[in-house]
Amino acid sequence: MPQDVRFALPFAARRGAGCDRARKRHIAWMRAHGLVNEPGVLRRYLDWRLTDLAASAYPEATGDDLHLVTDAVCLGFPLDDQFDGPLDRQPERAARLATELAAIPYRAPGAPPRLDLPLTRAYADLWRRSAAGMSPSWRQRAAGHLTRFFLAYLQEAQNRHLGTRLAEDAYVALRRQAVGTAPCFDLIERAGHFEIPPGAYWSRELQTLTRCAGDVIFLCNDVHSVEREEAQDDPHNLLLIRQRARSCSRAEATAQVVGLVAARVALFQTVAARLPALCVHWRLNARGAAAVERYADGLRAWMAANEWWGTASARYTPDGTPGPAVPRPVRLTGRAASPAPPASPAPVR
Repeated sequence: MPQDVRFALPFAARRGAGCDRARKRHIAWMRAHGLVNEPGVLRRYLDWRLTDLAASAYPEATGDDLHLVTDAVCLGFPLDDQFDGPLDRQPERAARLATELAAIPYRAPGAPPRLDLPLTRAYADLWRRSAAGMSPSWRQRAAGHLTRFFLAYLQEAQNRHLGTRLAEDAYVALRRQAVGTAPCFDLIERAGHFEIPPGAYWSRELQTLTRCAGDVIFLCNDVHSVEREEAQDDPHNLLLIRQRARSCSRAEATAQVVGLVAARVALFQTVAARLPALCVHWRLNARGAAAVERYADGLRAWMAANEWWGTASARYTPDGTPGPAVPRPVRLTGRAASPAPPASPAPVR
């Protein structure tokens, strides 16, 4: 089964303190927005262990910061199920919802949504809280990431409605947006109350780290969720695409994707090892250099948390029951693992 697949990630998953309180506050927040009120829906939602994913992805977050990232990470899954469920058969409604969601971060934080629905109200509240205290450049960047995320969901819904079967390159380009890692990675800074200097953030090296981490997450997810997508006749999965395009077995496609993950991790480690020298090259002060290192640590935490969660969440297990226990609540200390030797990345294509 996909949950038995293990990836060679040299990062340990750890859960930050305060997860239990954040879970209770998150469920209250979801109920207040009318998103998980039925007992059966709530039980299934809790078995997905989304709040544990958030606490592991942001292990240093506490208090209101942890509550924010928990709400942000978890809300993506009801959104996913909306577009993969009822809205999948109603493209006009899907377009209206995606358009409204994409507009929210371009309005003043706190502005009420023009399409008044539980999801739009919840995302408007998230944007208000996320933007608080952040610079205009960060808000502009985060708004763009959120907009592309929402519109990618619409594209996936249209593909399912029309029965479109994407080629691998087109799928990867779409998946990198629809997986939602870019908005989640922006919250590394928000939850940590720091910002990466724009020149460093948009550098080729930091963009490579960001892309590698995002690829690791979506590739691992494609392995863990392949049976779910196959059962729903959902074409958005790299294993299914490779099986069809290369006439290979499930085991062969799985091994190929596991190899792609290893290549992305190796490239991440190689580039990350250069960060101290790059910070000098970019002429960053101590605060800017610390922000870059903290962001890289946040990417490591996200990759480790996602890999653990893919094996533990009832969302992907065949019988709908949770898997292994949650990571122990231990803080990350320093940079995770030593860099791997330089390696050439295998292209996802």
